Amino acid sequence: MPRSKNARHVKPAYRPRHARPSQAPARVVAVTAAGGLLFPVANATSAYAEEQQATSVRVSGPGQPVQPGSAPAAMRLISDGHYVSGQPVEIQIPEGAGWRTIGKGSTNTEGLARTSVAVTRDTRIRAHYRGASSTTPATSSSVVIDVETFGQRVLAEAARHNGKPYQYGAVGPNAFDCSGFTRYVFGQLGRSLPHNAAAQRDMAQPIARANVRVGDLVFMDGNGHVGIYAGNGMMWDSPRAGRTVTKRAIYSSTYAVGRIA
Repeated sequence: MPRSKNARHVKPAYRPRHARPSQAPARVVAVTAAGGLLFPVANATSAYAEEQQATSVRVSGPGQPVQPGSAPAAMRLISDGHYVSGQPVEIQIPEGAGWRTIGKGSTNTEGLARTSVAVTRDTRIRAHYRGASSTTPATSSSVVIDVETFGQRVLAEAARHNGKPYQYGAVGPNAFDCSGFTRYVFGQLGRSLPHNAAAQRDMAQPIARANVRVGDLVFMDGNGHVGIYAGNGMMWDSPRAGRTVTKRAIYSSTYAVGRIA
């Protein structure tokens, strides 16, 4: 049998080197097949998107107890270490298992927005930013707006007259007798009382001693003397001739309590 010729060695197919990566971001181009050929699809989207900048938002209240009504609140919005202007920020309060928006403001060039909150009691608030195309949403920690009760306001007014002298028949503001003192204090808060301890007890709502709270009236000596309950067994009163308005222990074990609405 004739000997076959030796086949030449086949030259290996060319294998291209790995392309050097471009410094420009690569684009992913979608393709479609037609007749065995691949064609780029028009308007292909970029494989990457610009990341949103992380934001933070803070909230602050008035910083001191306020009377029931309207309380100021401020919010500050910061993104990537810079103030964010022209963005809406909401004020929210707890409701059920979530939070409810009760107001909003728009940030200025310092990232600051201001609004007001209606309050009738101590109220917890937080700031919430919903985010934008270039900034992420953010929520602040919560703070409490401290609202003074009527009783706290009564005590604050009573304390302003500490040290003023007793004078029989005096109704203030430089001197007081006992019912003149309580009459003046409540009058400063919009409550009109008669100038007589027994008459003040008649118009006050009777309260069990176990339910006494600050700002209630305390009647002693057969309704011959009246003071203002200050908590922990103490009261504010204008005691007698030769003494001054002071905060002291309730001296009677048989006192009665009345509340001015």
